[in-house]
Amino acid sequence: MNKAANVKITTELKNPTEPGTHHRLLCMTGSNKGKVYYLLGKRLIIGRGETADIQIVDTKISREHAELSFADNSYTITDLGAQNGIIVNDTKVKQKKLSDAEKIVIGSTVFKYNLIEIAANEMIVADDNEISSVKEMKVNKPKTAASRAQKDDPFALNGRRSEPEKKGGPNKILIFAIVIGGILYVLFSGGEAPPKSARTTANSMTDLDREFNTPIVKKNAPEDAEVKKKLEALIHSGRREFSEGNYFRAMEDFRLALLLSPNNGQASFYLSKAKQSLDDDIRKNFEKGKQEFESKSYRAAIVSYCGVVQLIQNYPNDERYKNAMLQISAIESELGMEKGEIKCLETKSAEPKN
Repeated sequence: MNKAANVKITTELKNPTEPGTHHRLLCMTGSNKGKVYYLLGKRLIIGRGETADIQIVDTKISREHAELSFADNSYTITDLGAQNGIIVNDTKVKQKKLSDAEKIVIGSTVFKYNLIEIAANEMIVADDNEISSVKEMKVNKPKTAASRAQKDDPFALNGRRSEPEKKGGPNKILIFAIVIGGILYVLFSGGEAPPKSARTTANSMTDLDREFNTPIVKKNAPEDAEVKKKLEALIHSGRREFSEGNYFRAMEDFRLALLLSPNNGQASFYLSKAKQSLDDDIRKNFEKGKQEFESKSYRAAIVSYCGVVQLIQNYPNDERYKNAMLQISAIESELGMEKGEIKCLETKSAEPKN
């Protein structure tokens, strides 16, 4: 497998300069954080194995975890049967055609997919002239008409030099320089929308800052610092609750964080992870409880079903809560106990009294 023919790996965040359609994956977390993968092949493998086109060092990623296949000018991601699956925009999927700016979670690694269109007439404006012109206008002092005429020679814009003295003298140079200066000012001071590729670059960089939880603090805006402080506190609290297995409290912290910063990558990732962990724990408790009940290990089954009740004790209308209570009632019947005698939330151990 020729990896180089399938993917180009770089750490350069600036948009491509070559005209055409570019498909890009940006790694947002983990050991590969900041790496940019330009997708070139018709079929690519993402995994931790050495043969993967995009190799990610992540213990929660399988050797061949996901496949990217190209068709109809877009890539489709497919789960290759990995244990931890694939999440796209907070939804677990088996297969999905990717759209621009979608977020992909594989294992504990987060990617962002971008579809970038570069037109031939946008290249120079977006990547060279715009940047240099903006810097020149904001940093350099205004030049006199004479110095602009000597250095820039506006009459050489079409690729050939002329002798303006023979066609009207210094006055024409001054007028032409003023006109050119006015046009540049309108273009780059907000009078018109910048070219498409320039918008793409600006948006990508802004998204990147938000995803890495390093929001740009504007000058003379003290409220931004306060928001950032609250955001960091919520994410820290949510991660602590998550590590302790308090998934609902963790999810609440991450939801509040997303209210402050809707595009925050850490909050979005950990919210999705908390939901998945909660669902996994509930599912495992149900499976274990069923096996224990069928083998007549009723006391162990009580512990498993009470585990579900304790996980979602503040949500008694949840179908899983109701189902767990029904199973506990069935155990009470098998043991000849009175209905409601087993109290999952009153004692640490929910075993019946002898």
